[in-house]
Amino acid sequence: MGKWNFQAAQLNSDGNADLVDLSPAQKARVKKYTKVLAVAAKSAMANPIFSNYFVKVGVGAVNEKMLPAGNIEYGFCQALHGEESAVAALRSRYGRKKVGKAVLGIIAGNPGNTATPCGNCRDILLDDLGTDFEIVSGAADGGIAVVVKMSQYLFSGFRSLDIKNVPSDVQEKIRVAIRDGERLVNDAYSPPTIHPERRYHALIATRSNHFVGARDVMCEYHPIYALRDATRQARRANDPFVQSVVIVCKYFGNGAPHVMYKDRQHLAELNLQAELLDGQKNDPPIFLATYNNHKQIVSVWQTSVKEWIPLVFSPRNFGPEFVKYLTSYFQNLKNNQ
Repeated sequence: MGKWNFQAAQLNSDGNADLVDLSPAQKARVKKYTKVLAVAAKSAMANPIFSNYFVKVGVGAVNEKMLPAGNIEYGFCQALHGEESAVAALRSRYGRKKVGKAVLGIIAGNPGNTATPCGNCRDILLDDLGTDFEIVSGAADGGIAVVVKMSQYLFSGFRSLDIKNVPSDVQEKIRVAIRDGERLVNDAYSPPTIHPERRYHALIATRSNHFVGARDVMCEYHPIYALRDATRQARRANDPFVQSVVIVCKYFGNGAPHVMYKDRQHLAELNLQAELLDGQKNDPPIFLATYNNHKQIVSVWQTSVKEWIPLVFSPRNFGPEFVKYLTSYFQNLKNNQ
């Protein structure tokens, strides 16, 4: 086990991370960062039978014992990610009591790599540990290790729009998403008063079509979210060329609908598919709206596919050779449609 040199992540305008010196408060926690990475490096929990991608994790509160965790794959390409198992390990030891300022250490990749939790992991970390903790990533052999605040993985800077200034075609897409989303939703199990801001429908508009998605919830609580539902339709039609996205949610009070980070990631990967086929970058706009019982638009906000999931977990993380393979895979799908 090597020696780690810790640096902090600072998000740049592209939503990626530049490395900077630790703050004074972070420098005071270097011993904890070292300890959590040491525990992660020794973790024997990971069992990635499909991907062979070992993610060794440590977790604990700053003033408490650090616990090992890791990714476990099962079924068919199903996975319990390292971050998910870390939350389970932490709660198994401490229950639901507050554990103070948590720190999560990840051993994966090369020195200097910034951890990029997948969307689903962001969802569980946000709901269970909040935003006031840090994730430290490093290589088992030492070198540069990167400290990222959980808040840096999240986005809430939606731009509010005056409804009068929302283009007519976008307003029509909002109405279609409301109408078709309410028709498609299949959810007998979720309590309507808990997180109503997450009960949304989605519309993905491509160059030649549009696809509406709604949540599908069954009793075991492994739902398909609305954007994934629409994404599956676009992929089956070999039409990943996203031009715009609409999210609609029944009015719940103040603020924009909260789209699950798992859904945001699936949309980002659909957009990546289009980028690889087109050979050019694209960051389509996203419009989020709330509506009342009469299906009238109440409020509208705007963001973009890349803006609302900073430090995204992406196939690009797996290196240029994998991206080359993935491009060929998508081209074959398109040619054989």
